[in-house]
Amino acid sequence: MKKLIALLMALTLLLAVSPAFAWDPIGITTGGTAGTYYPLGGEIMSLWMKHIPDLDVSVQSSGGSKDNIIKINNNEAEVGTVQNDVMYYAYQGDQDFFNGEVIDSFSAIGSLYPELVQVVVGADSDIKTVEDLKGKRVSVGAVGSGVYFNAVQLLEIAGLTLDDIQAQHLSFDESSTSFQNRQLDAFFITAGLPNPAVMDVASKQPVRLIGLTDDQMAALQEKYTFYVPIEVPAETYNGMAEAVTVPSMNAVLICRNDLPEELVYEMTKVLFENKDEMTHAKKEYISAEYGVTGIPTPFHPGAERYFKEIGLLK
Repeated sequence: MKKLIALLMALTLLLAVSPAFAWDPIGITTGGTAGTYYPLGGEIMSLWMKHIPDLDVSVQSSGGSKDNIIKINNNEAEVGTVQNDVMYYAYQGDQDFFNGEVIDSFSAIGSLYPELVQVVVGADSDIKTVEDLKGKRVSVGAVGSGVYFNAVQLLEIAGLTLDDIQAQHLSFDESSTSFQNRQLDAFFITAGLPNPAVMDVASKQPVRLIGLTDDQMAALQEKYTFYVPIEVPAETYNGMAEAVTVPSMNAVLICRNDLPEELVYEMTKVLFENKDEMTHAKKEYISAEYGVTGIPTPFHPGAERYFKEIGLLK
């Protein structure tokens, strides 16, 4: 009898110290392996698995922002990294980007860092403006990526369409390889600074970025209000002799609406309060204060609870 009582007491103690939640596995859908989303997603995964007991997280590469939203909508992932402009298009059911289908099955965890639309050419290229891309071999990003949308919009401001260039739909690493093989005259990349794919190219040949004029930037912002001008300093990449001004958006971490509030609260708290443990260069931008900026959709209740708790949301 004493042994039975001791066993019951041991089981009671074990249950008392067991975790209160048993989380389902979480999948983070990111971007191409040569971009910023994929390695950053890996570091976020590591933070969550370290600080949230019994949470299993995996990271997968993808075609980018639109692809990530579709994967989350189709229950193929729980969390994703996306551009804030593509989030807006999904909620609006934009005809050009989502064929009129409203996708609002996701909500925001928080902004991570600014993403710059970078048009890369050789330092000695005769391409000086966006207009000069006419007739050139240009990678406009993988189909379904935010890069593709940005490329279409910048071409539009310059009076061009995809029909005016020799468009190729390549990922970051494919664009880098094709450019180095002289199969491209230019390529678009939307990412933080410095981007690994561009750095790889610049390590082998000097490059520069194509900037927008003040009039072009104003026209772009008037039509697409999520763009913000950012100056890229000279020498950011090998070959950049002068600073240029380019448009930028926010990279945002989103999740499925049906994720438990408590889990998303913990994920948000861990990310913004332990980002110093990360090694990725983008950690310098990650903060709770930046996290609440540039969000065109609702926050997940768990994230909203965290930001309200620390006084950043009312």
